[in-house]
Amino acid sequence: MLMIGPPGSGKSMLAQRLPSILPPLAPRELLQVSMIASVAGELGEGKLTDRRPFRAPHHSASMAALVGGGLRVRPGEASLAHHGVLFLDEFPEFSPQALDALRQPLETGDCMIARA
Repeated sequence: MLMIGPPGSGKSMLAQRLPSILPPLAPRELLQVSMIASVAGELGEGKLTDRRPFRAPHHSASMAALVGGGLRVRPGEASLAHHGVLFLDEFPEFSPQALDALRQPLETGDCMIARA
């Protein structure tokens, strides 16, 4: 979804509300979202989350932060947004390399995390 409008028109607020108007997570989706959040250290041990994720990385985020990987391998924003919303505010400000790194996960629905 592409939202266009002048500053202050409510695009960011609407994007933040998207997870609440999407259908509830199915049991399988709930487990997938919880597993990814747990691997990233964002969920307590043995806990499950029933909320669709909302991720809004800054336009200066590295490719590893967006798609995962790095020296200490962890999921990136694309994985953390699985079954939820990945909001790229100020889209033109993202580097071409970062946007290109997101192309494969967006086209295939799969994130391959590699160690740098």
